[in-house]
Amino acid sequence: MMDDQFSLDEEEEEDEQQEDRKTPTKDVSEDHFKAILEKIGQLEKQQNERSKAAEERFLQLQNDQKKILEKISETKKQKQKKVFLKFQENCWNAFACHKDIEIIGLKSLIVHHKGPSDWRSVFAKYPIVLNKHLADFFYYEISVQKKDERNWSISFGFAVKQQTKLDGPILGEKGTYAINSYGYIWINGERKGENDKYHYGVGDTVGIGVNSATRKIIFTKNGLRLDSSDFLVDPSFADGSFYPFVTLFGSGEKIEANFWPNFKFDLATL
Repeated sequence: MMDDQFSLDEEEEEDEQQEDRKTPTKDVSEDHFKAILEKIGQLEKQQNERSKAAEERFLQLQNDQKKILEKISETKKQKQKKVFLKFQENCWNAFACHKDIEIIGLKSLIVHHKGPSDWRSVFAKYPIVLNKHLADFFYYEISVQKKDERNWSISFGFAVKQQTKLDGPILGEKGTYAINSYGYIWINGERKGENDKYHYGVGDTVGIGVNSATRKIIFTKNGLRLDSSDFLVDPSFADGSFYPFVTLFGSGEKIEANFWPNFKFDLATL
């Protein structure tokens, strides 16, 4: 009987010891789990802070880039404005002129072919500069004052550069956009056919214009726009410089240019 009681006491004591051993283990597991959760929370917080900082940095860079682009755009606009204003003050250039061409007048707007009949050219002092981001419209007119009745030809328009060759026709050169007195339209050095409506002579005022953004070219005659809606500056020259020019063939031919203002053609109708 005593042996049974002793055995029972031993079992109870052993159970209590086992229970005591379990309790600390349970407490340690809970503390460890809490620590892990806290660590995860800290990592998430740090990650959120980094993400927020990265987002703020990205927005700042985006804003800085926007300001830079705006500044570049404004600089381009100011530069283009200067180009436009210079074009309005344009005149024929004595340093880009054949020796048989005489530039007349205080404003250097009249040119006269004083030599024997042959191709003789002169270029303007200032070019136009096309910019696809700006909607500037460059336009000028010439008025025919005199022509050679026997053998004459007048061409004018825009050419991609001031040619060193001033004693030959410029119409067939790449980058040339012009109209001939016989009614021929020349687009990028290629003749686009003849139209009776495009013929001009003494007493006529003809004009050419180009939209900087759309590259569209127009021709006018005596204040009316000619049907030329399909003529465009070649994309390869879309951001290039073009010089106004006139080529006279007949001896004694004379024209006067008008770069601004008081055009026969009303630009407000565009």
